[in-house]
Amino acid sequence: MRLPVSFDVLHERSFARYLAASTVSTLGSGMAMVALAFAVLGFGGATDLGIVLLAREIPIVLLLLLGGVFADRMPRRTILVGSDLVKGAAQVGTAILLFSGTANVWNVAALQAVFGMSAAFSRPATTGMVREAVSDARLQEANALLGLSSSVLSIAGPAIGAFIVATGSPAWAILVDSITFFMSAVLVASMHLTATVRIASASILEDLRDGWREFVTRPWAVAMVASFGLFQLTYFPALLVLGPLVAKRELGGAGAWGLILAVESFGAVAGGMFALRLRFNRPLVASQLMVVPAGLLLAALAVPLPLIGLAVVSFVVGIGFALGNTLWMTALQRNVPEHALSRISSFDWLGSVALNPIGYALIGPIAAGFGTSRTLALAAILNVAVCVSVVLVPSVRQIGMHPRSAVAVGD
Repeated sequence: MRLPVSFDVLHERSFARYLAASTVSTLGSGMAMVALAFAVLGFGGATDLGIVLLAREIPIVLLLLLGGVFADRMPRRTILVGSDLVKGAAQVGTAILLFSGTANVWNVAALQAVFGMSAAFSRPATTGMVREAVSDARLQEANALLGLSSSVLSIAGPAIGAFIVATGSPAWAILVDSITFFMSAVLVASMHLTATVRIASASILEDLRDGWREFVTRPWAVAMVASFGLFQLTYFPALLVLGPLVAKRELGGAGAWGLILAVESFGAVAGGMFALRLRFNRPLVASQLMVVPAGLLLAALAVPLPLIGLAVVSFVVGIGFALGNTLWMTALQRNVPEHALSRISSFDWLGSVALNPIGYALIGPIAAGFGTSRTLALAAILNVAVCVSVVLVPSVRQIGMHPRSAVAVGD
């Protein structure tokens, strides 16, 4: 590993504007995450909140691949500006319903479904946009800064949102969120990008098939995305469903659980700082090994370790997530041709979210049948096994730090 010279990536104006856009919209989203929950609970119950959140997530899963096709056919800046405007409008509508007292589970869910549809198109476009906005040599620094910004705001955003809800109302926080999307749209629209010529087929379906071929002819990408899906299937359901249960029974309650999650967020900030500075000769190998501590956290909860031990492991998990994600995104952007980047990114996004509902549906019954500790231990073993097995794939080990190095197609 080696150290870069400086933060010169901030001198690239298009990226600086994109970072500013991402920062303001992420801040607003963190605020809205708290506000939307309290808004729905103000006129409904937990089931109603689940309906609203599901209404947002289902369109993302269904439309992600189509979003990747459009992001490889159209200017990504246009997609991101349009997506921000639609998200902002959806949040304005939600705020108006709340201010007027006419909000109910179905009209709020409908607006959040519109929000989710827009997100399905924006997410694949972001990976390609970063590739367009920054020079190749500074890609890792750019991804690290984006990740660092997200980590910091994952702490600040919900805190600000909670303050606005407590001193005003959820509607105000959601209205502020809408304004951040409009600000983001203006910043992205002001980016100066080199025109890119892409050859698209006459058929969207054919473009989707071409994207699939681009994906499956890169065994390293298939292996990584498969590992993300299996990781999501086991880690977050086990952590977020069984973790609070362990905290309630053996660690003192909600305060202990909140501390564990907060420490992980601070670890992610530290990981973002490391990602700005560290370079690895085998970035995909490093990115997989960086998330091994996540499995160790599940094992530590299975015991469970004392709270201080769990906090230490959680901090290391945060570091690994931030650093590993930066290395993965940089490798993906450097080793996939520009014309297919968003479509392959859409498979990445889909692999990361598609299996989540299955995990949440199964974790409760499995824990009831085998016990909480055994289920956590099993999830820990599966997580570590997935990470280690991907490292054994030859093309994963062959992807290097240099632009478009190693195995781009085939194995």
